[in-house]
Amino acid sequence: MITGFNTDVEYNGRIYHIQTEDKGSSNPVIESLVYVGGEILASVRTPYAGTPGGGPDGSAITEKLESQHRRMIMNVRQGRFDPEGVKPFGAGIISDRGFDEVVLEYLTSQMESEALQVVVESPAEFIEGQSVEVALRTRGEISSLPVEGARVVLRLITTLDKPAVLGEGRTDGRGELRIPVDLPRVEGGNAALILQASRGDDRVELRWMVRKPEAGGA
Repeated sequence: MITGFNTDVEYNGRIYHIQTEDKGSSNPVIESLVYVGGEILASVRTPYAGTPGGGPDGSAITEKLESQHRRMIMNVRQGRFDPEGVKPFGAGIISDRGFDEVVLEYLTSQMESEALQVVVESPAEFIEGQSVEVALRTRGEISSLPVEGARVVLRLITTLDKPAVLGEGRTDGRGELRIPVDLPRVEGGNAALILQASRGDDRVELRWMVRKPEAGGA
């Protein structure tokens, strides 16, 4: 399950850093912070509840996390945290084009520049000695539209040996990809799985620790 996002957004000559994270089951809150030069400009805290009779629903929390992070990015790009205040739509535009043409051009430019996002849907965890299928999808950070042709590489790093590629591929027209992975046993050391996705110059990296199997398990 994804536990947080960090994104830098440029607006009006300033770099805004947006951090959104799940504070965990002991403090069930999704928190977003907006920084400029180390100073916190804004914070949003959204509590969430668990499923009836159980703990929090992991997929529901992930959706809330992504939604809140996208909303904060959009707020920055709309100038919500600009010291000069929010600029009216069309400010600085001198054009004979219709309103719809201006809107479409703006949306197109945002889609072309938006960052790549990777959502891993399964498995929920990685355990040494297991064979799993990593199911993921790539999409635009703001539009949430699928990204086709993103290259994805899965590598295993351990404290005992050099990194090894366990699988790779490219996302399809729906932005989806499934990669079968055989996780080896690491005797006397620890391991982590690194997912690296790229599209052009855009790069995303996700990491997970690979757990040891329970005593007496497979």
